[in-house]
Amino acid sequence: MQYSESIASVEQTGVDTVREYALIALRNKWVIVGAIALSLAMAWGYLLIAPKYYQSQALIVVEERKGIDDVIKRWENSDEHFEKRLFLIQKQIVSQDFLAEIAKELSKDSDGSREQGELIGWGQLAGMTRVERAMIDPAGGKSSNNLVDGFVVSFLHQDPSIAMQVTARIADKFIEESNREREKEVEGTGEFLDEELRMLKRELEKREESISQFKKSHLGDLPQQADTNLRALDRAEAEITATSESLQRHSDKLDTLHQAVQLYRTSGQQSFGIGTTRSVEPDPLFRHLKELREKLVKLRAEFWDGYPEIILTKEEIRQTEEELTNLYGRDAIRPDKTPLDPYLQDLLKQQTEERTEIALLRQRLDQLRATKRDLEQRLDRAPSVEQELLVLERDYNNMKTNYAMLLDKRLHTRVEQNIEKRQKGGKYRILDRPYLPRVPVIPNNSRVLVLGLLFGCVLGAGLSVVRERLTPQFRGPEDIELLLAGPRLLAAIPDFSLLWRTAGDSGYFQNSALPRPSLGIAIRSRSKAELNQQSLAERSNLHEIDRRFVAKVFPRSMAAEQYRVAAARLQLLNATGVPMVVAVTSAIKGEGKTTTVVNLGYTLSRDFGRRVLLLDCDFVYPELTAFLESPVSHGLIDCLRSDIPLQQAMSSFTDVPCWIMPAGESVANSNDLLRAGQLNRVLSQLREEFDYILLNAPPILPVATMNVLESHSDLLLLVVRANLTSKQAVTQAIGSLRADRPIHVVLNGVASSSLPSYMLEYAVSESRVAV
Repeated sequence: MQYSESIASVEQTGVDTVREYALIALRNKWVIVGAIALSLAMAWGYLLIAPKYYQSQALIVVEERKGIDDVIKRWENSDEHFEKRLFLIQKQIVSQDFLAEIAKELSKDSDGSREQGELIGWGQLAGMTRVERAMIDPAGGKSSNNLVDGFVVSFLHQDPSIAMQVTARIADKFIEESNREREKEVEGTGEFLDEELRMLKRELEKREESISQFKKSHLGDLPQQADTNLRALDRAEAEITATSESLQRHSDKLDTLHQAVQLYRTSGQQSFGIGTTRSVEPDPLFRHLKELREKLVKLRAEFWDGYPEIILTKEEIRQTEEELTNLYGRDAIRPDKTPLDPYLQDLLKQQTEERTEIALLRQRLDQLRATKRDLEQRLDRAPSVEQELLVLERDYNNMKTNYAMLLDKRLHTRVEQNIEKRQKGGKYRILDRPYLPRVPVIPNNSRVLVLGLLFGCVLGAGLSVVRERLTPQFRGPEDIELLLAGPRLLAAIPDFSLLWRTAGDSGYFQNSALPRPSLGIAIRSRSKAELNQQSLAERSNLHEIDRRFVAKVFPRSMAAEQYRVAAARLQLLNATGVPMVVAVTSAIKGEGKTTTVVNLGYTLSRDFGRRVLLLDCDFVYPELTAFLESPVSHGLIDCLRSDIPLQQAMSSFTDVPCWIMPAGESVANSNDLLRAGQLNRVLSQLREEFDYILLNAPPILPVATMNVLESHSDLLLLVVRANLTSKQAVTQAIGSLRADRPIHVVLNGVASSSLPSYMLEYAVSESRVAV
């Protein structure tokens, strides 16, 4: 088990959290019961003094559609339309115009008394009137199977007769206004259909224009042009192939001409099959250029350079030189250069022609490739364009079908209007007339009591949590298990402060046969008669038995039994049987670590026959001296400072193989002696002679000595005082430890109310047997 695991175990899981709150509720059960009782009493008092309100209801349903309703039936969703209609009905019924007239009518019916008129005013009517959707089962929710096409009008008042009268008048007035509105609806149906037809016609024209614009913008990408694009793509690929072949032929010919020119210039040898076989005359342009240059020389001799004919001659010379440069290169027009050989002149001219032809072929090839890419993109876009066009045409066709259907409805409108005018009755009718209420609906007795119960539960839970948070101490074994999230609790020691008696009882003491002492330790033995001669109180005054020594004084008590449980579990943890060093510490001072060391060590020796040494390492408050049966002149500090024999610093119990090594006289650098390595030397010698070495270590938080002792220990035992040590202190103490050692807990001073019932029953039975 690693130290990192012990730190991680401090975090609680969800199940542990629920368990913790369950324990909190169990410990504070009377607080919760009191809060519930108080809340129920307050709820009952409210029911006694609260004013009573009565409610009368009227059910109004929608008549089956017939006549003109069939004309517009398909254009509306039944449930959605009724929900919208119900909202308007609610606003209509609670409006001032609707209710003010009813209030005035009720005032006249009550003998014209002014007080009654003021009592039933518009404001009170609006506040007490409710309009809700009619349901088959009010508790079934607003599902489609539970709703009906109707609504319930209800009115609330302290006088049940007034509630019934107002509800009846609201229902009658609504039916009257509904009938008047229906007559107007019948008259306006024809206008409605005409307006719908005009709107659909405009929408159809817009859709037709959209389809036309779409086809124009995607010309060449339409589905019906796909075959044409495929044929054009085939032609373009064929032309690309032919042009590529022609370009390759001309490129090969250009390479051949270039090689022939190089061969002729280097060796003067003509290539076979290249050039002309007949005598080639020099290019007339060379002769013409020569004549122009001679003419320019003559003109300059007679005229100045700005003379017009000189300017014209220069321009003609420039054009001729540019033409010759394009054909034969820059060197061909140099005056000091020998005129080109006719054969070389012909080769250069052929090179120029081939270059021109290659440039044209490449330009054509680029055009063909661009055309091919465009055709491929059109083919790629064709499916998406087709899909968009299908959507547009589908919407257009649907709208066209609706237009035809609505036009057919329009033709039958006049016949339907005549049918509606001859029908009797309106669109709504009262199915359930208002009744005189007998039982008040406000306050709701069951609801108030349930709310009072819930409030009491919440109040009790809140008070319990606040009470627990204000006192964040450990109370029972469950708190330790929840904090450390694992089976790390070694034992839960009950509070044994009430066990001490003033008179001794010889039955509480036991003597065991002692093994042969080692290290030269002499154990002072006393006979059983000698021990029984003194009373327990007298031996307490002589400091032979400390009041905390419950394992020896009260061996049959529940506290002594829990120390035996801790010793047994400690035995199980030492599976290998090698000598074990156990550091017993606590988070703060006063948690009972010295008591735990003495009783645990004594129990290991008496009940399990182990050789145990109790080593006092608390140099600030060395309390193991109080348990010495015979004084010693030296202690642990003396053994650390010098080479004093260890047996001179020990004192043994007379009845069990258990020894105590006190801390000795404290000096200024006592803690430095532990850090210097002398403790390791002492423990190495003690491991050879004892099965268990229990270190009475100082508290973790006040001093840093425990950080040194934990590295010399095989197991860490943390003592926690119930109802004293805070959970934050224990968590902080565990977090300050750095060594990889197992950490186990002994919960000390547990109240009997925090222990399981089976432990208490067993302890009572054992005490009866002992008596």
